Amino acid sequence: MDWTTARRETGYKPAAPQAGWIHTWRTQARQRWIRQWTEWKTYWKEQWQRVSHPRLAVASAAGAAVLLGGSYTAIAHVGQTQAWMRVYTDGTYVGMVPNDPTTTTAMQRIALGYHVDVRFAPLYTHVAEGYDWETVASMPTDAVAIALNGKPLVYTRTADEANQVLDTVRDALTPAKLTNKASVRFVGDVTLVPVETAISNILSPQAAAGVLLHRGGTRLSGRGETSALKAALSARAGTADPTAGTSAGVGAPDAGPLLQVEAEETVTKTVSLPYTTRYVEDSRMAKGQVKVITPGKPGVAKEQIRERFINGQLVDSEIVSKQVVTEPTQAVAKRGTNTGVADGDWVWPSPSYLITSGFGYRRLGGGEFHPGVDIGCPIGTPVYATNNGTVEDAGWNSGGYGIWVKIDNGNGIETVFGHLSRTAVQPGQRVAKGQLIGYSGATGNVTGPHLHYEVRIGGRAVNPRPYM
Repeated sequence: MDWTTARRETGYKPAAPQAGWIHTWRTQARQRWIRQWTEWKTYWKEQWQRVSHPRLAVASAAGAAVLLGGSYTAIAHVGQTQAWMRVYTDGTYVGMVPNDPTTTTAMQRIALGYHVDVRFAPLYTHVAEGYDWETVASMPTDAVAIALNGKPLVYTRTADEANQVLDTVRDALTPAKLTNKASVRFVGDVTLVPVETAISNILSPQAAAGVLLHRGGTRLSGRGETSALKAALSARAGTADPTAGTSAGVGAPDAGPLLQVEAEETVTKTVSLPYTTRYVEDSRMAKGQVKVITPGKPGVAKEQIRERFINGQLVDSEIVSKQVVTEPTQAVAKRGTNTGVADGDWVWPSPSYLITSGFGYRRLGGGEFHPGVDIGCPIGTPVYATNNGTVEDAGWNSGGYGIWVKIDNGNGIETVFGHLSRTAVQPGQRVAKGQLIGYSGATGNVTGPHLHYEVRIGGRAVNPRPYM
């Protein structure tokens, strides 16, 4: 068989010189690429194992920054699309970009170069013009209602947000001066109720706290309860319809917060203990007159006081215990009992005891009758009441007594003090035994300075010696 016949029967075709060269180049290129890929994987695996946690965090942050900065192509599509994608790196939301293949592909390529895990999630798609958003806003969704005694006040998305609202309200309505031992609680049954309500009813934590703290002028549109909420609250509270009457969350203007916070704390205070006064009756002092003999001094005590606040205002305080640190010192005072009537012994009217002229007829001067006794003393010597009484007259007397003081001592007894330089009492004034009533002098019919003391009973002068 010749070569031509054999080639026809076996179908053999010798390779062209050019085709053999291409096959060889492809084989070598594939082997070289596999070798580089293996070396590249080994290198980055070693780098990954050696890198520290702080360096890893920095590298991740740098990768995310470059990732977001490298997505410059998203800017060109912002005004050209209504479809957007949320961007997440390692499960963390970092932003959003237009849902455009050019943008997302470029970001994935950059992320691959920095070994950053990038994922996309659709945000929304194109919405036709004239879409009925009001219908969407009224569609029911899961929510959590903050309720007081079975009546809903506000709605939040989750229980965590509801608790955040309650914490804000509690802090705002609690006195700042309370210690860590204080008891703080809401007044009434404040509960969190899982419900289904319209989307438009749900508030952010900040807005919900504002509604609860400021009732007046904060009525919100569409804050009525759904039937599902009413049923849930009724089942929880065991009542027919917890929302009957006034709409939940709506009150009169300036009615204050919708919730009340009660705070209770026991504090220690140092207080002053008042002292008492012991009175000693003194008939020489006019009735109603008081003279302190021994001053008193307050004591000191420590009290445990339970204080109760409502929305920051003190509404009640109660002393639960008291410990006396220093006892008070009692004061002693004299209290007059003289009602203007002579009582007990009589006293001498002057510091001087020199009698210069007695009672009765005088041997000198033609034997005239002297109705009292004269006590020799310099001008300005103090003169005292000899017993309790009421001043009848004090001033100038034209009958020869000069400046005098006349006292009614009761029971028909009168005492007269004449020839004074000045008086220290007024008519109608009650005086006590031994009280200063004036000063001696030389006024009227006299030959020298002295005190004329006279006693009258029933208007008739008697010997004054028993009354002094």
